[in-house]
Amino acid sequence: MRLTASPHSVTNGEPSWLAILETLGATALCWYVVWYGDSRWPVLLPLGMVPLLLLRSPASTALGARWFADYLDDKTHVTPTGTPLLFWGIMVPLIVGVTSLCTTLLVDRFLPHQTDWALFIRATLVGVAAMWIAITIAVAGAMEWAMVIALTVVFALALGAARAGVGGVAFAWALAVTVVGMVATPLALLWMGAAAGEGALVTAMLLAGIPWIIGIWLRSLGVRLLATLRHPWQGLQSLPDNWRRLLWAVDSRHPPELVPGLAAWTPSFSVTAIRGIIRTPGVMRKLFGVLAFGCFFLPAILYRWGLKSTLWLYWPLLYLETLPSRHDPQAMEQWRLALHQSRREQWRRRGTVVLAGVVLYLLFQPVTPDAALSINLLAIWQGGAAALGLLSLVIAGISRHTHPPYWLRGLVRLRNGDAIVLVLVMVYHVLIAR
Repeated sequence: MRLTASPHSVTNGEPSWLAILETLGATALCWYVVWYGDSRWPVLLPLGMVPLLLLRSPASTALGARWFADYLDDKTHVTPTGTPLLFWGIMVPLIVGVTSLCTTLLVDRFLPHQTDWALFIRATLVGVAAMWIAITIAVAGAMEWAMVIALTVVFALALGAARAGVGGVAFAWALAVTVVGMVATPLALLWMGAAAGEGALVTAMLLAGIPWIIGIWLRSLGVRLLATLRHPWQGLQSLPDNWRRLLWAVDSRHPPELVPGLAAWTPSFSVTAIRGIIRTPGVMRKLFGVLAFGCFFLPAILYRWGLKSTLWLYWPLLYLETLPSRHDPQAMEQWRLALHQSRREQWRRRGTVVLAGVVLYLLFQPVTPDAALSINLLAIWQGGAAALGLLSLVIAGISRHTHPPYWLRGLVRLRNGDAIVLVLVMVYHVLIAR
């Protein structure tokens, strides 16, 4: 046990006291919000984080880091001549469609019944928002040719005004078109890395800096998700270790990552690099660094806490065990020894005592006749918890033998399935039956 985590301890899955305290604190807060605040979001949101954190494997991590490094090195640019189908058939319609939809909602909400300067200011803000949306999508898609972005934003503004039925906005649209047209130069400077002066950086930050940061973050999410989907089986095999490592080994001292494994390709977009930008002279550079840190790394911290907070609901996943290949005798022997004497398996056996106490306690609780559905779910949960504990004891006894029977793997698979069924029952109870 360590006091705080280090890169070496996280890689080896070594627990830290700080990680345990964070898990217990987040779990207590989540349980309180769900049961006393009558909110399901603390349970639903972590489900969307599973592909990003729990299903990643060494293969998907390496693939995602390489893809994102190619994106940073401008090897995946979408151009009108180099990739015409992707550029004209996907990116341009996507930018026009999403920007038009968002602009319609903004126009319908903020422009009706406005006149004179109020209309002018609000329409200009809508134009800037439309520009940000278009740039965000373009940056995430590695799209070139900023003038196309400007033209699609203008089209989206006009389409949004037409759909919302807003008239008399010619004066406001004139300024909106001017502002949108100004994006070409600073956006090109940003993409080419030429915005070195304070004045150019101020202009770029005001017009393209925030959507540029958000676009890179969206790109990182897409890369991580697609890389995970490319190696689904390896991700499922890595889920137990990832889950335990996140709960007990990863704490606030372990720096978050925009894309796992990216440090092997480039030091850019790391916590150290962003911290260096924040410490450089210049107000706009510091602001850029703060915005980048908040967008790149704050979501990763929230992912961690979100999954840590659901320990009270997804605790059966701690009983999941990865099975080695039966064709590797050495790996099979190491796996048997781990089932027999590893700290992980010892904690599972201790958990069996707690499970037995909870099951016995619930057996003697009074039952109300108007809660048949909850009674059935409770009976399933009691049976599943008892089976989980019993299987753990049987596995512990069989793993002592130097040559365990071949069906030891079957028992572990059965315990894995039982743990998954328990999780599904608990999620169903919290989201539907409660």
